[in-house]
Amino acid sequence: MLPKEMVAIAIATGASTLRAVESVPKFKVGDNVKTTNDHVSTHTRLPVYARDKRGTIVGYEGPHVFPDAHSAGRGECPDHLYRVRFESETLWGKGSDGPGAVYLSLWESYLLRGEVS
Repeated sequence: MLPKEMVAIAIATGASTLRAVESVPKFKVGDNVKTTNDHVSTHTRLPVYARDKRGTIVGYEGPHVFPDAHSAGRGECPDHLYRVRFESETLWGKGSDGPGAVYLSLWESYLLRGEVS
């Protein structure tokens, strides 16, 4: 198969970003975490509204290509990817639209151990 044909297939069907790594995940479902508060001038998948916030791991997606590194030309740098639940009030304060939650897929590089208050 020619590279052009391979690209067409990847675009049409999607290409997996799941990768094999030797490191073990740092977190498990139910762990309380806090996001980092790094101010970067390059690409990141950690939204500003979710920085320095506390949440709970609700799922594990496996190790995936880390887009921050990949978009900067540093290679795939696979990192463990988690689903994290944030209470609406945690993100937007007591004036938010009532009870609710936001779920974000976040890489381990964005997460620290932390107690949810």
